[in-house]
Amino acid sequence: MLNIRDSHTGDRLSDENIRYQMVTFLIAGHETTSGLLSFTLYELLKNPEVLACAREEVERVLGNETPRFEHLPQLIYIDQVLKETLRLWPTAPAFAVYPYEETTTLGGQYPVRRDQTLLILTPMLHRDPAVWGADAERFDPSHFAFEQAEQRPPNAWKPFGNGQRACIGRPLPYKKRRC
Repeated sequence: MLNIRDSHTGDRLSDENIRYQMVTFLIAGHETTSGLLSFTLYELLKNPEVLACAREEVERVLGNETPRFEHLPQLIYIDQVLKETLRLWPTAPAFAVYPYEETTTLGGQYPVRRDQTLLILTPMLHRDPAVWGADAERFDPSHFAFEQAEQRPPNAWKPFGNGQRACIGRPLPYKKRRC
């Protein structure tokens, strides 16, 4: 942030803007992480078979070691558990979009003008049975197994918001392996 220039204007961020960005990182990262961990613990306690599988993976990967950054790519099932938690309990429950065209029709039925904003309710998007199956309300980390994730429409899972204002934590890759 201190050294980067805007690709269009060549301007740098002002000191005031940098302070705003730092506060955003501090507050947003704290709030969303605590929400994710709270809902993850809730789902693990409700689903003892998932908890057992997650525990087995942690014991296999870490053994008696203190967790390190290098362990993260090996915790594939934990990654699936966290993503499934964000699917059912997104910490950013909505985001706004607007049409690029002057008038757009959604679903062949609903006209939307360019000056109108649409609010996307993330929990509804993440629980669409057409994408997630008839049991879309069920906590199932296999939704994020590599093979299933590859088949999903690209915008069916958006727990980090959308577009250039989306959360910086959004680029979480899918990994291959199952518990």
